[in-house]
Amino acid sequence: MLVDTHTNLMWYPEHLSDEFVEFAWEAKRAKMKLSTDVYFAGADSQANNAFDSRPEQLLAATSEADKVVVFGIVAPHSGIYADQELIARFVAEHSDRFIGWCSVDPNDPDCVRQLEYRVKELGLRGLKCSPIYQNWDPSDPKHLPLFKKAEELNIPVNIHQGTTFVRPGPLKYANPILLEDMAIACPKLRIVIAHMGHPWETECVVLIRKHPNLYTNVSALHYRPLRHYQAFMTAIEYGVEHKLILGSDFPSATLAQVIAGQWKVNRVIEGTHFPRVSDEIIHNIIYENWRRFLPEYE
Repeated sequence: MLVDTHTNLMWYPEHLSDEFVEFAWEAKRAKMKLSTDVYFAGADSQANNAFDSRPEQLLAATSEADKVVVFGIVAPHSGIYADQELIARFVAEHSDRFIGWCSVDPNDPDCVRQLEYRVKELGLRGLKCSPIYQNWDPSDPKHLPLFKKAEELNIPVNIHQGTTFVRPGPLKYANPILLEDMAIACPKLRIVIAHMGHPWETECVVLIRKHPNLYTNVSALHYRPLRHYQAFMTAIEYGVEHKLILGSDFPSATLAQVIAGQWKVNRVIEGTHFPRVSDEIIHNIIYENWRRFLPEYE
């Protein structure tokens, strides 16, 4: 069963600022220099090539998936204003395959009530947050009520804990290690760290080894072949390769491009004596490991 655990539904100019798409386009151009497995919309405007994921684009990009998790972040600090009602309507129209998660800004005093409303009333089934996009410290206990509520609601959480191209995003809040206090305070909360926390993949690996309900997804890794290989080998050496799950991060890449990218992980060490990532491990990342994190999606 093929499950894409990480896609976005938002586009320019309705949900993204001029500055966001300017930096997103520069980041995408850099990725395209290193890999052919990057999504390019082919629009007349480069702003619409940067990070546009409209309904028709998302449907096409994930057509081979059995289930798709979709969300859009609320991050005014970085110029992102995803429409939560739109996401709820989209998944209601495509409920055979799509599962919607919501986003709230942890800095908003009303965030706990918003989360409960979006889960109970809109029918969204997870939470997406990002310290670097939203400008909040994940080690600050003042944010724990939000994640205690997510734990109480028994919903999974996707946290972008890693770097980004966004200029205002504070790198000081981006290291995955900052999630540890949350993991200790909310031991039943299922958290997936997006993008293996790049470039802090090692910190991500040692964190998910310690905490049973912490996982990570492999989206946005294959564009950088050496880091991709090193991240996978670190997970293998620490015995947590079973906690790596598939996500496309569309519109960064289509699901097919991300799958192709995983199968290329060993290319960077061809002709050397470095150990290879086995076909079994790659297969499990693509098709099996999500079951441990999202058993209710079986």
